[in-house]
Amino acid sequence: MEPLKDRIVEFRAKLNDVQLKDVERATQLQTELSQLKSLNQQMTQEAHRLSTALQGQSKVQGHWGELVLSNVLERSGLRDGIDFRREVSFQTDSGRKRPDAIIYLPQGKHIVIDAKVSLNAYTRYVNALDDHERSTALQEHLRAVNDRIQELASRAYAELPSLNTPEIVFMFIPIESAFGEAMRGDADLFQKAMDQQVVIATPTTLLTSLQIVRQLWRFEDQHKHSAELAERAAKIYKKLLAFIANMEALDQSLLRARDSYDKALAQLVSGKANLIQQAKDFERLGVAVHASLPEALVARAELELDAPLESEHGSAVNLTKDLSN
Repeated sequence: MEPLKDRIVEFRAKLNDVQLKDVERATQLQTELSQLKSLNQQMTQEAHRLSTALQGQSKVQGHWGELVLSNVLERSGLRDGIDFRREVSFQTDSGRKRPDAIIYLPQGKHIVIDAKVSLNAYTRYVNALDDHERSTALQEHLRAVNDRIQELASRAYAELPSLNTPEIVFMFIPIESAFGEAMRGDADLFQKAMDQQVVIATPTTLLTSLQIVRQLWRFEDQHKHSAELAERAAKIYKKLLAFIANMEALDQSLLRARDSYDKALAQLVSGKANLIQQAKDFERLGVAVHASLPEALVARAELELDAPLESEHGSAVNLTKDLSN
């Protein structure tokens, strides 16, 4: 009984733990959704300020997308080296490929993120002094975005044997308005990118997507706990079935033992030639005995001679009661 009891106690503790974690997750998710809105606004403001400050600094512009991507990853709550990795290199027949980030999903899947879209033309657009210069810069910016889409579409990250990724790649544009202005130049830009398995993401949309990834990992963890709970329940149920089977077998053994006992007792006290009466006859014939027979057995044997048996089992049961008294 003790092993079964321990299993049940352990199962209850695990169930309580799962229920408590569900409540904690719901509360935490509500808090994070509120924080997400604030973070999005803050990151958009930072991007606007920095894009203006980057005028003329081509080298810094080249790394700006990677810097903002790092900031988004840090704020997403995902863990570096566990939930994502930065700048992982892959050697292929067509050369080396190095996406800016790989996001790990449950069930061994991955998301590839690229953050190398050029912002040079967009910076010129922001700082243009007249409409002609602004229009020219916008067309160049749109061309730069399209060129990057074409380049990413040709990389075929999904074909890499070490990656389990859908046939899409996230193209990260680090400034919300840079994407907005590109869409103003071509309203079908996003859909055209999707048609080539490229998803355009900004700090807001990427941060939201990464929060979803984080929730997926929480659901995966919850699923593992639920699976473990179900496994423990199955083990307890299996042990309970074995316990019941043993108890039923014990019950049958006790019934057989009672039946054998009743038959043996009947031989002692039932019938004219019962063993008790035969032993008393020895005493009456003068055979020396060292101890007297139990009085209850002798009385029962004499009673059996005077009255017919109702049943062998009934007689034995009554005799057992007499002996116990």
